[in-house]
Amino acid sequence: MFRRDGPWDHRRIGTLFEGAAMFYRSSDILITSTHVVVLQPDPMRFHLEEIQSPYIVRHGRGAGFRAGHEIRARYGAADVRIFFTTSRSTFATVRRALIRALEQRGHPLPI
Repeated sequence: MFRRDGPWDHRRIGTLFEGAAMFYRSSDILITSTHVVVLQPDPMRFHLEEIQSPYIVRHGRGAGFRAGHEIRARYGAADVRIFFTTSRSTFATVRRALIRALEQRGHPLPI
């Protein structure tokens, strides 16, 4: 299953995954060739090999809420949220990084 971690020392995060290719890094999420690490708001670590059937959920605008973009996937028996943002450009960048990481692992991608 996924692992809840935290709090992460952001200064050391790069050394935790030495030898892994880095596809994306921000204060919210880290995507490497071996893991997706959600740094905030709820720290979690997902092994890339165990992420199955990723898909996108778009949330419309509501009363006082901005539209949101979410990446979800099957992880073991659970349906999990990998990433969420209200920024279209951040979402596009994270989505592309996840696609590149999964492609490198040989996974076909529907997202």
